Amino acid sequence: MSTTTQNIVNAVTQVVTGIHKNPDSAKAVFRASSVLNEGLLANIKIRDFNLISDEPLSLGGTDKGPNPVELVLGAFASCQEIVIAAYAAVLGVTVTKIHVDVKGDLDLRGFFNVSDTVRPGFTGVEFETTIHTTETNEEKLEQLRFFAQNRCPVLDILQNAVPTTGTIAFSTETLN
Repeated sequence: MSTTTQNIVNAVTQVVTGIHKNPDSAKAVFRASSVLNEGLLANIKIRDFNLISDEPLSLGGTDKGPNPVELVLGAFASCQEIVIAAYAAVLGVTVTKIHVDVKGDLDLRGFFNVSDTVRPGFTGVEFETTIHTTETNEEKLEQLRFFAQNRCPVLDILQNAVPTTGTIAFSTETLN
């Protein structure tokens, strides 16, 4: 077992053991913030990471980064890979590569307020996940498929409505 795989197994085991000992420790909060300073270019802060999001030129942006819906697709693809790698490590399945292709269909009439009957978000998302492995045990491979389909947090977010609350506030400023 490689050091990386052993580190994954150790981390997963430690978290699961901690949850069994203290179920409240399973509750986690993730945060992100963003500031739009110019045009459609957003500066996103997640933990100690700085990301940008922009729109392509065809949608009025400067194309300096992926747009928000592309970031969602990227989050889903990487989440699939992480879930598979973590469960594969715990199951003792050797994975040499994971590749995820994901596509989201969006009808711009919803975003641009051209139609009241078209939603502004994805109308559908399709993905294809390919797991390269030396494993031949069908039972382990089916377990891994189950976990990829049923334990990926971003897939769950895309498939199921998430209760969302928030506010929109205005701060009036005087321009000089």
